Formats: sequence, structure tokens, C-alpha cells
Amino acid sequence: MNIDEYIRFDDLNKQFTIQSGTYSYSDVVRVSVLNEKAKYKGKGIPFTAIVPSGPLPSGILQNPYLFVGVKVVLKDGTILAIYTSKEKTMVNTNQYIHDRKVAEKIKEVMKDVCKI
Repeated sequence: MNIDEYIRFDDLNKQFTIQSGTYSYSDVVRVSVLNEKAKYKGKGIPFTAIVPSGPLPSGILQNPYLFVGVKVVLKDGTILAIYTSKEKTMVNTNQYIHDRKVAEKIKEVMKDVCKI
């Protein structure tokens, strides 16, 4: 599983680069894998409209589409998003399972290199 298309780690300078910019390992305070409602992606602060990853009661979501991603919180309160879903998906589809595995791998590596 190659995470290089989502995030690049620079261990020499202790920085990581994502689509929105380059950030220091030491600035990261929290990393989590979340699902964001598709209609909110790219609108405002990332991951404020989240969807549970487990089974949902029938009819609870009228629009069950979502994007899987990694939420990174920095010391200054900045919230970064690393979306692993290229297209909107739904819980428990093959695409969702793949996107979730990639996001979990990114989270695991970030926790290790950022020492959180």
C-alpha cells in the first residue's frame, strides 16, 4: 500500500507535505481517521460533518455518501485534511474499505514519526 500519493515524509527536516502545504512533525497533536459527509467536503473546516464508520439504522441518512480521510490537528488548532477517497463512497463498499485501510496506514505512520 503506497501512501506517497497522499503524504510525503521528510525525516531529515522532520516535516510532512500534503496537498495544502508542508508542516512540522512537532506541530502535530492529534491524528484520527474519519468519514466526512460528501456534501461538506471542501466547504469550511474539514471533518465538522462526520459520518459513523459502523452500520447505521435504516433511513438515518438520506444522502449516505462520504469521503474517508485523516484529520490532523496542529498545536495552533489548525485542522488539516488528508482525503484518501478520490470519489465519494458509502460505508462498507470495496472502495470504502480500501480508502479506510490507506487512511489507517497514514495515521499509523504519522503517529510514529510525529511521536504522538
